[in-house]
Amino acid sequence: MAPTKYHKFRSGERCDECGARQWYAQDALRYCRNGHRLEGFAEHEADEDNFGTQGKVSRKKKEKRQKVAVKLSGDEGRELYLEVLQLILVKQVRWLVIEKEFPDDFEEIVRALWSLRVRSLPVRGSGNEEEGRGGREESQPLFSSMGEGTGSESEELGLSDATTATWAPDAGKRWKLPKLIDTLALCYLGCLVRRLPASMAEFCGWAQRGEIDFLAAFNGIPRNVRDRLPAEYHRALQVRDHIPPGRLQAAVQDLVIAYKVNFETVFPPLNYVPILVRFITELTLPIEVYMAVKCMTEILKTDYSYHTGGKTIRTMDNPEVLLVSLIVVSAKLLYPLDGIERPPRSHEDPRSLKMDWAKWQEVMQDDTAGTSSNLQRGEEYKVGPEDVLTMEKTKLDDFMDWFEKMWIADGDAKTDERIREPFENQKRPTLPNQESNGDGGSERIRNRYEAMNSSLQVVEPVPDPEELENGKKEKQDRDFCPVWRTEEDLPDAAKVFYGKAASTAAVTLNTLIKGTTQVENRLAVWCNQRVKRERDKGKGKAVLMDDDSD
Repeated sequence: MAPTKYHKFRSGERCDECGARQWYAQDALRYCRNGHRLEGFAEHEADEDNFGTQGKVSRKKKEKRQKVAVKLSGDEGRELYLEVLQLILVKQVRWLVIEKEFPDDFEEIVRALWSLRVRSLPVRGSGNEEEGRGGREESQPLFSSMGEGTGSESEELGLSDATTATWAPDAGKRWKLPKLIDTLALCYLGCLVRRLPASMAEFCGWAQRGEIDFLAAFNGIPRNVRDRLPAEYHRALQVRDHIPPGRLQAAVQDLVIAYKVNFETVFPPLNYVPILVRFITELTLPIEVYMAVKCMTEILKTDYSYHTGGKTIRTMDNPEVLLVSLIVVSAKLLYPLDGIERPPRSHEDPRSLKMDWAKWQEVMQDDTAGTSSNLQRGEEYKVGPEDVLTMEKTKLDDFMDWFEKMWIADGDAKTDERIREPFENQKRPTLPNQESNGDGGSERIRNRYEAMNSSLQVVEPVPDPEELENGKKEKQDRDFCPVWRTEEDLPDAAKVFYGKAASTAAVTLNTLIKGTTQVENRLAVWCNQRVKRERDKGKGKAVLMDDDSD
């Protein structure tokens, strides 16, 4: 008779009656070592140690769990938003220094401006909000993580009015949270401090073409930072597909006034001469316009500084708006846009040359259309649904490249795959980089002037008639210049010229019309004062007036 084979109970099991930990099998039944029958146990053909190991084992694959980041709120969310803006500003400054060869100290200047901008915000967690208004005396690291928040809510992200009254200390106003447009505005203010001849139109062009980090800046933010950023700040960082004309000018004006009120900071005047030359050449105007603008600058006694005094800011108080307004008024006086002949009085009169505005429109239109089959960079946002259906293949490829670069983020990889799938395995040649300046821009401007110079005509002078019996001269038609106050008043040639000038300066047409009207009013006042002064001198009166330049 074979010896009894004992087996161990499984971990945690034993005989209910005696507590024995071993059992044996007999007649398809199981008993403990002491002979007590075990209920619920049955004999198995396979060895107990090999039980459950027969056959192929399949396991359900566990789904990968995605970690959901906790959204920050309150002061922590606002602090993270400021750090994101700071990161974007750092990228913009580095691009200007590396790609546009701005001086090395430009970064230090923008650092200081950013430090002042966020230092005026209330300290996070402080009970006294007034400490945020320049009340902190301790120094803070520049371009570092500022431990400051604001008491402002998301609805206060809007732009404040560009008036000194709204920023008066007794009005209880406090700096709002900076917006994404303020990063470009700070870079522009850095150019003012450094006296760099960079215009707002250039900044808008760099941003529109995707060269400087702005329109798609939200896509460049690290994913873990975006996940923790509150939704209202997502909306603040996701801008439209272009910068509206005049938007950057308003942001710069607002910052200039705020720096003056809070820190008594006054920015240098605009380095206007290089910008003036650039505007004139972009508009393909004769060199006589440059001399006329310089004369009017002396008459108006302006140095192209930002105005920070008074309760309101006029349109012409913006230096670049004033500059382009003087260009338009000068061209309007020298080369009439209303079709009325105004012959010169002598050969020295700047009006000795007659400009063919019809030829000018033709040259500018041909230049805008271009001979290239590629889509003009910076104007991709103008493409509409109806244009896509009739667009050439090359231009459609350019638009899709721009769309992928600017608006397809790395948030959902499946979305990217679905968008790219119809265009995979399609090769296209490398396209030349279209720039608005450089050798290509110089060649374009040269071709314009060659076409325009051939159309200029010399006008024979017509002297003034003899004086009347009372010694007065009869006013001639050439002594009057029409004033157009609305877009509807503009003749056809003037409407095209005004529109092109407004586009060159990145302002709206209505803004330019207001600026030119204000300049013309100032010039009319100066002319009246000059006539009155000469009349009073003829009567032997001593007149105490400002020494106006002739």
